[in-house]
Amino acid sequence: MRPSVHLLVLLLTAVCAPAAEPAARNPVVIFRDLLAMRTDAREKELAAKPERLRTVLASRLREYDSLQPIEREARLRSTELRYHLHPLLTTPLPERAAKVAAVPENFRPLVTERLAAWDKLPAEIQREILANERLVQAITRPAVPNAFPPLPPGLVPKVPDNLAHWQSLSSLQREQLLDSFTHYFRLDEQAKTRVVAALPATQRAETARTLDQLEQLSPDERAACLTALKKLGQMSSAEQARFYANAELWQKMSDRERAAWRKVVIEFPPLPPGAGLPPMPPLNP
Repeated sequence: MRPSVHLLVLLLTAVCAPAAEPAARNPVVIFRDLLAMRTDAREKELAAKPERLRTVLASRLREYDSLQPIEREARLRSTELRYHLHPLLTTPLPERAAKVAAVPENFRPLVTERLAAWDKLPAEIQREILANERLVQAITRPAVPNAFPPLPPGLVPKVPDNLAHWQSLSSLQREQLLDSFTHYFRLDEQAKTRVVAALPATQRAETARTLDQLEQLSPDERAACLTALKKLGQMSSAEQARFYANAELWQKMSDRERAAWRKVVIEFPPLPPGAGLPPMPPLNP
């Protein structure tokens, strides 16, 4: 279970227990309150919690304290949207309208929008998403770099051997190399053969294999591949590690999982900045 989901479950258990207040509070609101507290007040509040919940809360509070304000707020809104949306994904249609009406006004448009996209999905894709917590999280992912998806537990990211040299190049060298690739595919076959033959013997076989793989792609696919390679070179080391880890995870997915991910990415774009914030008061004339 993902840490954020674990936290929600524990909070819900705590606030919905028989001895709790009559109306259960939104667990994300509870967490926001803790984040806003001074250190001494927070420690006092945590001391009153059950040990298991206290441990999880302390860990998550440290994580959120370390985030930049814009990313912290985006993650909180994403978690709160998931709190309101997730139960509605399996609510029968005749009962859904009343439950949507109970969603806070500032989240209601986002919930309604994502439910409309959910209803368009084939039943088999819906089942695949509901069975995969990472896919459920993707439906409400925030538009913050590196906020989603997290590195899969136990997966050690590594740089593929054939891209190690690419990462060692400067931005200018990468740009020149990409231009050379683009130029290469505009040549006739004889000119392409001369280009490969002119390469050092140690590089010729590997370069020929790479060019042959690119040759099999359509012009649009090839352009997309070269664009992705350019973006990869612009990533930080942490972003590259995340990219490689997720690429490895993608390779291990079944065809059904990949189909579900494609649908989620297309139908559920990241939350725009400020999504879920209360509406601003009108300006005075």
